[in-house]
Amino acid sequence: MITKVLSSLYSWIILIVLVIVVITANSFYVVSTLNDLSALEARLFTTNRVINAVNRLHVAVLRIESGQRGYMITQDDAYLSDYMETLGTVGELMEEVEVSSFSSDIGEQPERIKRLLALTKNKINEVIEVVELYKAGQVEDAIALVKSDKGIALYTRFEDVFREIDDSERDMQGTHLANLMSLRRDSVNTLIISSATTLLLIISVFILLKINSREHEKYRAELETINEELESRIAERTQELSVYSDELARSNRELEDFAFVASHDLQEPLRKIRAFGNRLESGYGDVIDDRGKDFLARMLNAAERMSMLISDLLAFSRVSTRGKDFQNVNLTTVVDSVLDDLEVAIEEKSAQIHVTDMPCIHGDKTQLEQLFLNLISNALKFQSEGVTPVVNIHAKDATDEDTKDILIREEYEWTKVTVSDNGIGFEQSFAEKIFAPFQRLHGRSEYKGTGIGLAVCRRIVERHNGLITATSVPGEGATFTIVIPKDSEPFGSNNNGEKQNDA
Repeated sequence: MITKVLSSLYSWIILIVLVIVVITANSFYVVSTLNDLSALEARLFTTNRVINAVNRLHVAVLRIESGQRGYMITQDDAYLSDYMETLGTVGELMEEVEVSSFSSDIGEQPERIKRLLALTKNKINEVIEVVELYKAGQVEDAIALVKSDKGIALYTRFEDVFREIDDSERDMQGTHLANLMSLRRDSVNTLIISSATTLLLIISVFILLKINSREHEKYRAELETINEELESRIAERTQELSVYSDELARSNRELEDFAFVASHDLQEPLRKIRAFGNRLESGYGDVIDDRGKDFLARMLNAAERMSMLISDLLAFSRVSTRGKDFQNVNLTTVVDSVLDDLEVAIEEKSAQIHVTDMPCIHGDKTQLEQLFLNLISNALKFQSEGVTPVVNIHAKDATDEDTKDILIREEYEWTKVTVSDNGIGFEQSFAEKIFAPFQRLHGRSEYKGTGIGLAVCRRIVERHNGLITATSVPGEGATFTIVIPKDSEPFGSNNNGEKQNDA
């Protein structure tokens, strides 16, 4: 049960979904971690910038005050030089402190820095005032100003504000560092979890592959066993079918030989019956009464019909057994030959025959002539009184719809030939019946024939691996459609066999 579940399609779908979820979660976590790292780095940079800026400003103030005192005590211009140099950079330092306040994470910091800058200006102005008094020779005034509480008070206030800023920024720096360490710990934990889940997925994939491999081998072995059994059964069945086929072929040959011999032997007594009947009719017509003449006429008509039936039956049986080897045949030449044979009948009925360009196909020329002869003859024969026959013969390449009912449609190229007329037509329900041997839809008194012509047409088309169908409406004519390969080989005939001589 577990094996079937693990090897099922749903287990693979679930596994793929899990892989996608894990990969997506890991991707989101990596992106989120990178964003958090970037944000913490930016905050640390801002905090360090504020701390460094206020510390440089604090050192500058101390250096200015130290330079003032050293110059006043020693009157050495070296102290004055350091004082002047630092005084020249203090403006830039104040600007840097002011700019750094805008990006501080502490809400009160901009106000503190504003106060620090104001105290810095006051303190520097106080130092400058003392130095200028001293340089101007007003030493007592300068010393008095130094000894006053103004400078100390300014520096004390400056130092307090500086400490507030520095302490708050360092606290914020500590917070950012703590967050960074926490993020690092979380990253390690998540990495461990991700690695574990990935390992589990890899193990699951390996298990599924292993199970599927075993199942595949199992099914393969079963399939091989089944194939061997089928091959054995097929071989046995093929042998049986071969025996049946040989038996059927032998039986067909015997039937065909019987039909040929029977037809040949039946023709001889029929010829004698017709010959002696004709002699009676011509030599003893004067001595035979009317009733005898009627009996004699019926006998001769029956003998003639019997002879026609035997001839048509012989022609029907010879379609498969007496067929010739296939060759390239131009259907235009075939139809022209048939129309020449029917020239008298066409002229008698003033028939109109319209033929379009016909293709060349691989087939039995004699049988194809018989096919078109039967179809055109029927079109001329089955006509209403006083109607001029019109026959249209048209050919074109067959479509997929035309060949959909043919099993071997993929093996050949196909052409479609239609023979339509304006004759009496028939009910569509009889469309299959008309192709059966000796099937007639009309009495012999109306239209002559044995009812085997269309059966011969079907056998000829089937020997060419084709299909013939009929559509009709009573009183509106009929259309016979032939779908036939252009490059086929004979079906159901032994062209290499010996041909029997016709009687």
